[in-house]
Amino acid sequence: MPEGIDEAGFAGVMRGRATPMTKAKTVDVRVPAHAEFVIEGQLQPGERRLEGPFGDHFGHYSGAEDFPVFRVKAVTRKRNPVYPATVVGKPPQEDRALGDAAQLATKPLIRLMRKEVRDMWSYYESGFHNLLVVSVDSRYSREQMKTAFGILGEGQLSLTKVMVLVDAQTDPSDIKSVARAISRNFRVETDFRLLARTAQDTLDFTGDAFQHGSKMVLDATGYGHEPERIDGPQLRFDPTTLSSAILKHRLLCDNILVMQVKSGYPEQRALLERAVKDPRAKSLKAVVLVSDDVDIEDDVELIWGIFTRFDCALDIVFTEQSFVGITPVYSGVMGIDATWKPGYQKPLEMDPDIVRLVDEKWDRYWD
Repeated sequence: MPEGIDEAGFAGVMRGRATPMTKAKTVDVRVPAHAEFVIEGQLQPGERRLEGPFGDHFGHYSGAEDFPVFRVKAVTRKRNPVYPATVVGKPPQEDRALGDAAQLATKPLIRLMRKEVRDMWSYYESGFHNLLVVSVDSRYSREQMKTAFGILGEGQLSLTKVMVLVDAQTDPSDIKSVARAISRNFRVETDFRLLARTAQDTLDFTGDAFQHGSKMVLDATGYGHEPERIDGPQLRFDPTTLSSAILKHRLLCDNILVMQVKSGYPEQRALLERAVKDPRAKSLKAVVLVSDDVDIEDDVELIWGIFTRFDCALDIVFTEQSFVGITPVYSGVMGIDATWKPGYQKPLEMDPDIVRLVDEKWDRYWD
């Protein structure tokens, strides 16, 4: 929700009638009168306790950190209440349905404030916050960048790690169309923006400190220049010649190379730097490294494996980079090290006993 928009009021708009409210039993707060449950209590300023780790919607365990303590004073409920909950973990999980519904419901509010936005989509495969694609019109040169920076200042959208801008004709929810737009329209020299040392999602463990990280904007609109003409696949060599640690590779949209690297390989950064500087790779747009627990032939796994495992400032390299004045200038091939690194949280795994129990009872859950 955009900051300042009342959630109870918005719920009323969604339902087509006002949300009935009533006074809470033990605290001076009004609460929804027909809520399934209401948990009342107090927060003491400055009081913190260690919490976690938990499995969450990024598909990895979160770190244990100090969080505010909520002291419960009362719990009220309806008769025969339903406890609303979703299972989260490595995508796809139940939170996909809620996340997709939420963005469909709130998207019109963004368009109300930003007329140039045609459509937008956050990918559940990435844990939602890690990949946002925005389709925009551009009425003047570089207006799309103004739009990007504005959206990155809006409420929960400020937690976005990677934003891709596409033109008004590209469907932002179609990952193949988005990849094609990057392949044809994105130019490293003019269309890459890094925002370093920013606040980051609590669940993102890729930065240099808790809740610290970086963001990037890829302008794949093509506004201001002609789309690149690509005559067939641009992979002109066998990637395994770069290193015996490369297990598999996949070429996306003719010029985006994904390479799966053996788990525990200690020199993935050096490998990536060699790859983007290799003369045989100069016709590629990007090279991405992922770990061997990521199935690179599965689009859902691939999006998850890439976007949850790199920091934009720490894990991206280019063929060349220099400064013009104080402006960083990048050129050539962009490389992303999305391998699992020491210090990262482990991928979430369900307890086998719980999985077996759920399988046994599955049919009875729906009786």
